[in-house]
Amino acid sequence: MEYIRQLPLAEDCPRTEMLCSAYTSRLAPLEPAIWMSDYAERPSAIVSLSKELDALEDLAVGPLLAGPHLTRADAALFPSVALLDATMPSHFGWTEWTEEALFYQRPRLHAWWEMMLYEPEAARVAQLVRDDVEALEISWGVAVPTAKARGVRPMT
Repeated sequence: MEYIRQLPLAEDCPRTEMLCSAYTSRLAPLEPAIWMSDYAERPSAIVSLSKELDALEDLAVGPLLAGPHLTRADAALFPSVALLDATMPSHFGWTEWTEEALFYQRPRLHAWWEMMLYEPEAARVAQLVRDDVEALEISWGVAVPTAKARGVRPMT
């Protein structure tokens, strides 16, 4: 987190505020479905999480989340997307290159993720998250299909 405090972040704008608000009020509350072993409504929370990612896709403008400059929204959302990238394919059935993939029909989020990974500290954070997830014994993972609930177009 020290790195984030040192970043030359752009001034907050209404888009940054919308992205941060959507994250804190709608996406972050669903994250315990990923890491809490006794989460009661895991499948419905995972479907809701997928829909919230679609909402974030709609709010993102690119190339970063709120535009051309790094903002608080990028710093706030990156660790969470790193967690999703590390857990959803291996524990919740969001298989890459299918309609269930994390970035399927979310091109702005996908481009943002790939761009962020070029930053050495962001790549380090993503690796730390992957290492922590690999060290966990996640026995509560369950395939949760979300494509139909999202209304995505099938791949052809």
